[in-house]
Amino acid sequence: MAFVNTLVILNQPTGFWESILNAFKGATGTYILAVILLAVIVRLLFSLVDIINKRLTAKNTAIQTKMNPELEAVKKKYANDPKILQQKQSEIYKKYQFNMMGSCLPMLIVMILQFTVFLTLWNSLQAVSNYNIANQYQEMKNIYASVISINDNKDLEDLNNIEKLYNDGYTKISIEIENGEEKSLKITCTNEETGAIETRTAEYKKLSNKEIYDLALLYGGLEEETEEEPEVTAKEVELTEFQTVIKNLAEEMVKDYYMDTQEGFLWIKNIYKAESPTSPMFTESEVKSYLSKYYSAEEAEEEKTNDYEGKIFPAIVAKIDQSNVHNGYYILTIIAVISSVLSLWLSNFLMRNKNAPAQKQPWLMYVIMPLIMGIFTFMYTSLFAIYIIVGQLMMLLLTPLTTLIVKKWNKVSEDKKKDKSIVEVDYRRKGF
Repeated sequence: MAFVNTLVILNQPTGFWESILNAFKGATGTYILAVILLAVIVRLLFSLVDIINKRLTAKNTAIQTKMNPELEAVKKKYANDPKILQQKQSEIYKKYQFNMMGSCLPMLIVMILQFTVFLTLWNSLQAVSNYNIANQYQEMKNIYASVISINDNKDLEDLNNIEKLYNDGYTKISIEIENGEEKSLKITCTNEETGAIETRTAEYKKLSNKEIYDLALLYGGLEEETEEEPEVTAKEVELTEFQTVIKNLAEEMVKDYYMDTQEGFLWIKNIYKAESPTSPMFTESEVKSYLSKYYSAEEAEEEKTNDYEGKIFPAIVAKIDQSNVHNGYYILTIIAVISSVLSLWLSNFLMRNKNAPAQKQPWLMYVIMPLIMGIFTFMYTSLFAIYIIVGQLMMLLLTPLTTLIVKKWNKVSEDKKKDKSIVEVDYRRKGF
């Protein structure tokens, strides 16, 4: 059987956040630590912005507290004359140097900035997760195809046919992947009676979906469609004992690779999927969706016509059964919602103005943001859920500090104003 090196080529995401994540992953070794580090840095930067925003908010709140008696007075006095009322209110705003738009603008800018970071990071982490799932599955296909096709390798024919070795009593066969610039398979055949060992190497093949499909069909791993019958009928294949051994080896190696490369964290089995009571293993529809983004026009048309990806999937994952394994129990979603509510409450509690009239807290604020956090952590990759939680926990830790800095800043400003006032009064007395 002739093979060509054509397989879907996956390109690692290279956007702004993806590049940062990949750099952090290179430094820390895992995407989990990269995401945690990114969440800490982003939250620290937002804390600096938060200090300025809180300072401006506190300053405007103090001005409004001073203005309110005068505003209430003119409202009562000119309640029946809107034109004069508006004029008097403008005079009061000018007197206290208060700009309504200026008081809202900083908060609006911060909200837009936070929302932009939130959405772009979510999209980037989803792209990273999809890429890693697709890349893992592609490697599983390569392993399966390489092991199945070892006896068709022309390089091996000159050395010795593996099946002939098997028939000569070398019935114990083991295969491992040797890494290098070009991966290869190391095949060890052992004669269990004599203890003799023969070792061979074979090319680590990267085949097209059609070629992998043909191999799986040849080795009885798939069902064949016939033109005579509209229904899919099982293909009757009598495998030799040697072929059965190779097929089982291929499936076992795929399973071992999957288990060895599965990235988990704490109780989460697969960080690239949502932390839910579903299986941590990717589904057929997921890999088809992720890989379709990398198809050329010709590949896309071929897949649309033949659905090789869908037909190959059962053969590749034949030995992997994680139907009773859960990826999580929505614990991240619960933590994200609770930490979001706590961070909002703590920020408002610490920044309340004791001298200002008591204001009723908008309960909607404590619903919308936690709800958004809950939806995103419930539906999407665990990587993003971990980012959200680390960010919220950092916010809970930093809020008391940022609040203290703002209050100290306000106190210093008030003291300067008082000192300036005292100096001006003393100066006028001396010159009198």
